[in-house]
Amino acid sequence: MNQKQFSRKSCFFTRLRQGGLLLGATALMLVSCAEDGYDDGERFVSDVSGATLVSPQADQITVTPSTDGKTQTITWPVVKGAGGYLFSFFDAGNMEAPIVKDSLIDGCSVTVKREEDMNYVARIKTMGKPSANNSEAAEATELRISTFTPTYMTIPSGSDLNDWFAANPVPDEAIGSNLNYDLEAGGSYTVSKELDFDGHWVTLRSNSKTSPATINYSTEASCINFAAPFGAKYLKFDCKGMAANNGVFGFSKAPTAARDAETGFVIFGGNVTIVNCTFDNVNGYFFWDNRKDQKVAAVQFLIDNCVVEMTPPASNSGAVIWTNKGGHINDLTISNSTFFNRQAEGDVKYFYQAGMYRAKDINMGADKGGPGNSVTYKNCTFYRLGWNGGQWGNYNGMNGKTDSYWTLTDCIFYACSQAGGVPRRFLHGKSNQPTAKFANNTYMQADGTFDNVGEYDTSGTQIEEDPQFANPNGGDFHISGATQLSRRTGDPRWLP
Repeated sequence: MNQKQFSRKSCFFTRLRQGGLLLGATALMLVSCAEDGYDDGERFVSDVSGATLVSPQADQITVTPSTDGKTQTITWPVVKGAGGYLFSFFDAGNMEAPIVKDSLIDGCSVTVKREEDMNYVARIKTMGKPSANNSEAAEATELRISTFTPTYMTIPSGSDLNDWFAANPVPDEAIGSNLNYDLEAGGSYTVSKELDFDGHWVTLRSNSKTSPATINYSTEASCINFAAPFGAKYLKFDCKGMAANNGVFGFSKAPTAARDAETGFVIFGGNVTIVNCTFDNVNGYFFWDNRKDQKVAAVQFLIDNCVVEMTPPASNSGAVIWTNKGGHINDLTISNSTFFNRQAEGDVKYFYQAGMYRAKDINMGADKGGPGNSVTYKNCTFYRLGWNGGQWGNYNGMNGKTDSYWTLTDCIFYACSQAGGVPRRFLHGKSNQPTAKFANNTYMQADGTFDNVGEYDTSGTQIEEDPQFANPNGGDFHISGATQLSRRTGDPRWLP
């Protein structure tokens, strides 16, 4: 019987090879054996020879996330007589582009990256050992790994969401709990009229980050409203059917949730979260309060990693985000995103218009023991919004308040807010605001001039250079401006 002896050290340091080249540490990391099979003399002895081996069984493979959730360790039992394991790792929605491809693993565990809301496939095949006359396994074992939070229901592609939720209403007993509704990867859906989730906490998401479902707004009445936490993730929205006096998202027109006895507000304590989405043909508001004095308030509103194409008609005097008649956003954050308008005529008057005077009425200001309120834009690209005499911000209630906080960092503005310039309008005309932070912003107008930052952006970090967008009329905002590149400003998707 042939026996292969090797040192224990080789089990703890995995050699990862692809096409004869050592793979980088970003794909795979240090691995170790789940069990080593060594005797007291620290020598491994295998008594298996002349065999056709099998791959580890899926139900014996374990996946352990790291404490920070950024990596996961995949561990399988030792197959005696093996000459190693061929390992591949995929995004299940993009099997044609492996994250790790055909890497020879000498150990029996491997650490790979882990992202939230992903479906992965790990493929493990036991390799033969010629010196022991052992043949490789006939088939690899596939293990499917999901990092999605649990799905409540999956909505079939082709559904009109209004009809589907009418037939499958969100249960009232679930109020206060987040229900994740999955839309099929690459699927097509319709919103044909107002879809109002009222006090139910709903998240709509594609079940694949890399193959998003599309939601079509097919009529002028199409919109999604809510009076509770809400999420949209990994989706495409085509809003060409919506009316100019409507919003992609909005507060419920007549919320049924109980109002605060003192303030009269319906306040929901969770986030509105719009992440990893694209929006085409937004003819009206991106978000608004429906111009009803219904006093609905969101504590936090996050837009992250989104691209929004605004297509307002020339007659629209509204805003991208409007909460001016009764609604309120306490903390608005827009990050790693692009908002643009490439029309020759249509424009919006404001980017963000809010009736912030109501902030003190909902127990969020410092005078009520709360944390105050805030507006934050970071690492974003804004193109031709407010170019026709518009204003970047209009919110009287934040003017000069010591518990209102302003953050504007690493953003690129082109042809935005000609009436007074972006920094001034961002602070609503309040100079030397002590609770404001500015850094590395570009404020460029269409004629090649730059905004006078005056006593508004006092950081001294403003960039007065053309970002040199690749093809803005084609929706391509890749930059080649030297200073913007060196400081890594604007929406990160447009950086090389």
